[in-house]
Amino acid sequence: MNWYVVATKPNCEYKALANLQRQDFESYLPCILVRRSHARRLHIVRRPLFSGYVFVQLDPEVARWRSINGTMGVTHILTSDGRPQPLRNGFIDALRAREADGVIALPPAHYEIGEKVEVRDGPFTSQIGTILSADRSGRVRLIMELLGCEVLTTAPHDMVRKVG
Repeated sequence: MNWYVVATKPNCEYKALANLQRQDFESYLPCILVRRSHARRLHIVRRPLFSGYVFVQLDPEVARWRSINGTMGVTHILTSDGRPQPLRNGFIDALRAREADGVIALPPAHYEIGEKVEVRDGPFTSQIGTILSADRSGRVRLIMELLGCEVLTTAPHDMVRKVG
């Protein structure tokens, strides 16, 4: 059996997943851990890897796949010429192979020394800095100009993004 993509309503991936499973569809929602800040606190939260999508495994010749379109939380199953469009073989298996404790482990971003980055989160949000070093644990050391002074800081790699 192949895997197929199901588009969900905004922020309804978990609702769609639960309702598809309730209808006995083999369903999958790959997730990642994301760092979020709220009220000056950092939280690690679980978020879908592909926002707005879940995956179902079915045989379109046997399964009543059209009922997926009427499932709460779902907008539609992706189709081509009126038939569900299968994912390439091995795609879901490759995702599941990278999963640990129900979460996909993303490799750290690769940064070069001297590269310009923008801070995405924390007290230096939107500040531009230069990479001084990056280690295997996923931390980067930055130098930024702030209020006429150079400031050194260390941040997790997912709190910065390459500029340009």
